[in-house]
Amino acid sequence: MRGVSTVLDAALCLLLVSASALTLAGTPTATDPDTADEAAELLATSTARVTYQAGGTDTPTGTASGREAGNRTVHDTLAGLLARAATADTADSRPPTRAQSTVGTTGFVGAVTARVERALRRLDGDVQVVARRNASDATATPGSRVVAGEAPPPDADVHSAAFAVRDVRLTVRTWSA
Repeated sequence: MRGVSTVLDAALCLLLVSASALTLAGTPTATDPDTADEAAELLATSTARVTYQAGGTDTPTGTASGREAGNRTVHDTLAGLLARAATADTADSRPPTRAQSTVGTTGFVGAVTARVERALRRLDGDVQVVARRNASDATATPGSRVVAGEAPPPDADVHSAAFAVRDVRLTVRTWSA
């Protein structure tokens, strides 16, 4: 009898260990370095349409003058929209501070930031994207950047992925709280 009990205990132990290993292996976490790559792939391949109120100070490069009032719509990949927002013709292309809601923002940069943040919420874990104008670009103004998502906590284990779109560097950072 004693030998049968030991065999059953060992078999049950192996079954539980195997089940827990499969569960952990099948569930990627934000601390997995691949999540930054997955978020970058989402930004590079997902398209979106952004409607914003023209006539403000932030008009994307290549569109009508900011003097003409009315709604405008831009369709591009999420990465392309961030690149346009970082190079928008504006004296102040920064999105509203986190204390302000981006839902009511009608300018181009605010509309892009809000749209990208909605897309990032579909991902598991915490994600931040920073789009920064290429410093070697002679026409770039210092600090031409757009940020979507909250910054990681100082003690978080952060993974990142970076790529460029139209002379704008996009850095994707993921972490787990």
